[in-house]
Amino acid sequence: MSAFDEVSAAIWRGYDVLENFRPDSEIDDQGWNSDHIFLTDTMTREKPRVVVELGVWKGASTMTMAATLREHGIDGCVVAVDTWLGSSEHWMKDMHRSDMRFENGYPRMYYTFLSNIVANGFSRHVIPLPLDSANAAIVMRKSGVTADVVHIDGSHDYESTLADVRRWWSLLKPGGVMIVDDYDSRGRIWQTVRRAVDDFLAETPHTDFEWRPVKARFRKVEVEGDGSV
Repeated sequence: MSAFDEVSAAIWRGYDVLENFRPDSEIDDQGWNSDHIFLTDTMTREKPRVVVELGVWKGASTMTMAATLREHGIDGCVVAVDTWLGSSEHWMKDMHRSDMRFENGYPRMYYTFLSNIVANGFSRHVIPLPLDSANAAIVMRKSGVTADVVHIDGSHDYESTLADVRRWWSLLKPGGVMIVDDYDSRGRIWQTVRRAVDDFLAETPHTDFEWRPVKARFRKVEVEGDGSV
């Protein structure tokens, strides 16, 4: 069974997410840092079966990873975790409010994402999981799905970032790789993200830490008796 079929069955239990879905006529795949080398060379180097992306927006980085898997014939899938309701900065900044596509006060961003996935041919590579970080992690754990690679690009405040890194680290397989977006070691932007990641790594066994503007990447090591998933 392919990675997509196996993970989709575990999470969605036979439900077809795209059944009767009609894509938008206009495609909008805008994103940030979406073609970063960490997103591509991690796919080719690790050959992951299960990738989790937390914080998806319109799916640009999701599609970068899915495209790399497809291009290199890697049997893998990307589980896309988001509420598609936006984070605080999307609600507070006028420049992002139109992207939310409000309809009667409720965002339609999820359908922008689905349209992008279908239009670009990733229906068999991407599995949407429209939940908040905490509940998505519970669903993954209870469904028996662990990740080979996790890409975190969720809320950017200190508490949320630290909680996300800790939560998804527990679902990352020993030897797996975590990538965190908006980590700036120079401390110029998103200092909250950098501080949360640094504090986490100071207390957590890891290896292979790397930073390139503006993502950090590091590997989980297996420590005897640590109870890691």
